[in-house]
Parts: sequence; C-alpha cells; structure tokens
Amino acid sequence: MMVNTFETGGSERQFVAITSAIRPNRFDVEVGCIGRRGPLLEKAEDVREFPLGGSFLSLRAQRSYAALGRHLRRERVQIAQSFDFYTNLLLLPTARLAGTPAIIGSHRQLGDLLTPLQFRGQALAFRFCDRVVCNSAAAAERLLKQGLPERKIVVIPNGLAPELFVKAEPAVPRRAGIVRVGMIARMNARSKNHRLFLRAGARLAAKYANPEFLLAGDGPLRPELEALARELGIADRVSFLGDRRDIPAVLASMDISVAPSSSESLSNVILESMAAGVAVVATNVGGTPEIISDGETGLLVPPDGENELAEAMGRFVAQPALRAACAQKSKALAAARFGLRSVAERYEQLYEEVLESRKKTRADAPGQAFSLPEVVRPLRVAIVGPSRRYVGGQSVQVDMLLRSWQGDEEVQAGFIAADPEMSRPLRWASGVPVLRTLLRQPLYWAALWKGLKEADVAHVFSASYWSFLLAPAPAYWIARTRKKKVLIHYHSGEAPDHLRRSWVARRILKRTDCRVVPSDYLVDVFARFGLPAKAIANAVDMDQFSFRSRIPLRPRIICSRGFHPYYGVEDVVRAFHAIREKHSDAVLYLLGAGPRERAIRELVKSLRLSGVEFTGVVPHHEIANYYERADIFINASRLDNMPVSILEAFASGTPVVTTAAGGIRYMVENERTGLLCEPGDWQALAENVLRLLREPELARRLAENAHGESTKYQWGAVRREWLAAYRSL
Repeated sequence: MMVNTFETGGSERQFVAITSAIRPNRFDVEVGCIGRRGPLLEKAEDVREFPLGGSFLSLRAQRSYAALGRHLRRERVQIAQSFDFYTNLLLLPTARLAGTPAIIGSHRQLGDLLTPLQFRGQALAFRFCDRVVCNSAAAAERLLKQGLPERKIVVIPNGLAPELFVKAEPAVPRRAGIVRVGMIARMNARSKNHRLFLRAGARLAAKYANPEFLLAGDGPLRPELEALARELGIADRVSFLGDRRDIPAVLASMDISVAPSSSESLSNVILESMAAGVAVVATNVGGTPEIISDGETGLLVPPDGENELAEAMGRFVAQPALRAACAQKSKALAAARFGLRSVAERYEQLYEEVLESRKKTRADAPGQAFSLPEVVRPLRVAIVGPSRRYVGGQSVQVDMLLRSWQGDEEVQAGFIAADPEMSRPLRWASGVPVLRTLLRQPLYWAALWKGLKEADVAHVFSASYWSFLLAPAPAYWIARTRKKKVLIHYHSGEAPDHLRRSWVARRILKRTDCRVVPSDYLVDVFARFGLPAKAIANAVDMDQFSFRSRIPLRPRIICSRGFHPYYGVEDVVRAFHAIREKHSDAVLYLLGAGPRERAIRELVKSLRLSGVEFTGVVPHHEIANYYERADIFINASRLDNMPVSILEAFASGTPVVTTAAGGIRYMVENERTGLLCEPGDWQALAENVLRLLREPELARRLAENAHGESTKYQWGAVRREWLAAYRSL
C-alpha cells in the first residue's frame, strides 16, 4: 500500500488508519511512499521510500520505477494498492509490468483540481489496474463519465477510528458564552477556501458579539491569511493553531466546524466533526451531500457563496437547539456508516475478490514471481426462480440478474423457470391452481435435471411455506444429485413463522452451501435458527427510473403492492379516505391484483371513496410511468422483508410513507429517507402523508436522501457481492 507522503492531510490520515486496521492474521501489509516525510510517519513502521526527484522523467524517478518493480517481484507481492494521484502514476504501471496479481488504484478527489494532462495521465494509469477505489459516489461518477468501465469502480467511504467518537479534552479551553467556529485544513491549496471562511467570519462578527474563530493547519498560505484577518478587523477573534495532530481535541474546542472547500470528494474533516458531535456547515460540492442532509445533519451552502456561508454560520450561532440536533443526528450517522472496522472489512473483501478473479500461477523461472494470467472461463450459474409471467418482487430480481449478467466476462447465467410454461394442449389448466401445480412439477424437475448439468452453481430463489417445498426443495435435491454447489436466495417476510414451523426448510437451509437474503433483517432472523446468512441487497435498474423533484408536491399517491393480506392495502384505502377529507383532489393509484381485490373494491365502495384508480397488474417495464405520475409512495405492509417497490420509489424521487414492518425499518430511516409508522396504524399513515403535503421541503429532503441511498442498490454495487458469493463456492 503506497501513499505520497505522511503529511497531516485527510488522505494521509485515512492511509494510516486503513493500513493499521487491515487484520494482520489475514494480510501482511507493507507500506511504501514517494516522500518519507510528515508528522504521521511516526505512526507507520518500516516504510520503504521510492522518490521521484521532482519529476516522473528524472533519472531518480526511473531508478525508483526499477527498484519498485524489483521489490514487487522479489517479495512476491500479491496485492498492490496506490492511495493518491502520484502513487497511481508510479505504482499501477510498475505493478502490472512486475506481474503483481491484484492491482488497485484510488481516486479520492473529484479530479477538477488536476490539470488536463494530469487527468489524462491518471486515466492512463487506471488502465493498468483491476479496480479503482473511490471514496464517494461523486468521485466515481467523474470516472464513469471519463469512460472507465463500471466493473472497475468500487466505492468505499472513509473510515472513522473508534477514538474519534470519544469526547476529548479541548485543545483550546472553552469559555462561557463564546461560540467557537472553526476550520481544519492545510493551508497549501486555495480550493480549501480559507479566505472565504475569514470573509464570512467577518460578516458574522459584525452581527454577533460571541463568535470566535479557530484555524487548524499550516502551509504557505498562512501569512496572507493572517494578514487578511488583520485587514478584516477580526484578528483579535481569530486563533491560528498551526499544524495539529490532536484533531479530536481541536474539535472539542469548537461548536461549529466549517468546510468551505470548492472541491471535495469525501471530506475527512466533515466525518471527524460528525463523529465528535460538532455541527457542520459545508459547501454543497462533490460527495458532501452524500453525508450532509441540509437542516438534518448539518447545513449546506453553495460553493463560493460568502453571504450564504455567513448566514448558515449565523443560524447555528443563533439557534443552539438546531446546532445540537444536527450534531446528534450526524454523530449517529457517522457511527452507523463510517466505522473503521466495517470500512477495513470492505477493503479486505475487495482484496480477496480481486485476487480470486485474477488468479495467477507461480512461475518456475528464477526472478519471475508469477506467470501470465491463466485463462479462466466464466462461472456458469443457473438461476432458478419464477418467470416474468409471475409479477412480483422475486420475478423482478430474477429478470434484473439475468439482464445484468448478460455479456459479463466473469459470469455466464442461465435460467430455469420454477413455473415452466405448459404445452398448448394443457394451457387451459394454468387457471386451475392445484391441477396446474401437479402438471408443472414433472416439467420443472426435468428442466432442473437438464439445466443443472453444465452449471457450477445453482442460484435458487426461495419463498416460504408450500412454495419452498415446490420450488427450492426440488432444486436443492437435484443439484445435490448432480454434485453442484447450491445457493438459496431466500425472500420472505414470513421467515420467522416458516422456519419455526418447517423442519424440512431448516434442514435444507442448514445443508445448503450458501444462504443469501436481501436484508439484515433476515440475517438476524436466520441467525435465531442457527443459520448464518449473507445479506445482498435487491438491485434496482436505475436506468428505468428517472429522479424528479416533486415541486409543487401534489396529493398523487401510489401503492404498488399486491392485494394480499400481509400487504395491508385495505389500510392504504382507509388512510386515503382520511387524506381525501383534507385534499378533495387527491388521487390513489393501486397497482396490483390478488386474493383481497374484491374486499378492497368493496371497502372503496362502502366508504363512497372517489379518486381511487385500480390499474391491475402493471408490467415491470411500464411501472416507471406510474411513479412518474405520482408524488408520494405509500405502503401499509403488516409483514414484509425488503420490498423492491420502496427501492423503486427511492430511485424515482417519490417520497416514501410506509409502515415499519419486518425488514422495512432496516432500509428506511425515519425522518431521513422516509416516514415510518407501526403496522396496522392507518391513521398514522394518513397523518404522515398529510405532513408531507404540509411540509413540501421535508418531502424534498426525504426524496433526495433516499435517492442518494439508492446507489447502494445499483447493479455495480450488487454485482461485486454476487460475484464474491459465487466464487466462495
């Protein structure tokens, strides 16, 4: 793992944190750098230096290229990872020429601060690597636009060490009545916008008597910043703290942390401020809106907006309750999403995945660490599940997987329908429930026997109760007979009751090679029955759905759930009746069908309710049109797991109002990505919809947060996890 230097910048602090968090019992980490200097050097051991001598074309640089290549071959290094711009250009091509099996680059900035020549040089270097780690979706988007293949890009955020969450003693003693506004950044780049911070601070000082200002960091810009503070007349209220390594203590001295950069991928200072429980004001650039929700976990302002920055700082000075609320929410978010242990585990998983996909054999020739890559055929995966004739979450996921794996160089996916189509003379029986099952079973078994012959892995979709016995169970036994590896992909919110009742299901699931579920909720359920499971989220085709801001927000409501008892569509109708009493122009689109349809229609009739449109079953390729027509998504599940319909609403920008049944509370965060209420409480459901109509700004914020969350469900993110699961077998 290689970094430029050990100065006290965000990338350098992340490098030191990640290299120390990688578990030594799994990986032997060796650290290298271009310049062996900087205060963080004391935290690294046995650092090897490969200096450039001021230019990639210098004689010293050529010697470093050669020395680095010899070192990689001599030590038989299996994974080479660069961490910043200069090490991308040095390590990536050298590692490829040295035959290093797994090569990983890093893109920890947006790229707009690079010159065109630098950007092209880095793009060329990325051609030598297997993956590029971006620390934000915004940084990844820049690479995608430049033509880097999506399969090469991995988003892993910055990680926060546990000690950053512990309250530290203030580096600058606190004083009663004083509100401390601070900025932490090296003073070596104008893009950090220290001058903007000081000018906005002067405006703040003219309006309020109690703010003081702290600047932590050092560099060549410091003298002119000190002069600017004197020129603005606030020098007596500004403290320049110099270069600091005690960042938690500096943050403990602040009430407000300001990050006014004009370019930022994922700011360490913002994350560290969140962990310390310090309210954040930041410019709305790059990956910052991925972690700061305006008015919820901090305040966002436009880049280079001096007035807006001063006003936002003033809001926090004047409203300590808002400041405290944002700080509390941001600290909880930082703990949930950016813990160093979980981030390090994602790096470890990446290393194993890339090594597995780039297998190389040892070479016998002296001085040659590895041979050329062996030619590996794609993994052959037979996906067993419901056909597209069945409209439901599982069929949508089957279709998504089949389309997404098509043309992939690492996986060749085939399909075996659990509900095979009957021949023309027997199609009349497809409308007779028990008879159609009896006739389809022999056809299904024959398709399994034939379809699994050439497969490496059987990927079997599973529901619960009788469906489990009719589809996954035969697939399991025939795959076992064929000596194939079996992955059961279990989708059902009824899992707790099903697993409690069915010893057959427990036995098959226990003996299967791999258990995958779409949510952490089902991971917890399976664990209660002694069945370890891996969570891989459902995928959403983001190209199918287009995000639209609902301005103005209209009472156009969509419910895209089947008419089954556990989806509570009757509660949706009752809630809509209450909504119509306040908004006579409200419209409800009910997308679906099922055994409760007659009862639902009778309820609508008994309530004398107009504005309800029954669409019937909508083909999946047309469902985006209904999300486009609607402004609010509503769901009243009493039992559920990880409904695809909520993910579709996230992708469409339709704010979500739902019950917190089963796994839904794992995917929807109340007041951040949607509004939750208890199952069966249709009055609360109605009130949450009415609240959105009263507070359109809340609806906008929820929709934007949810849309940002939907990146976790894109194929690029989900593909890596499926590939790792298949390869683990």
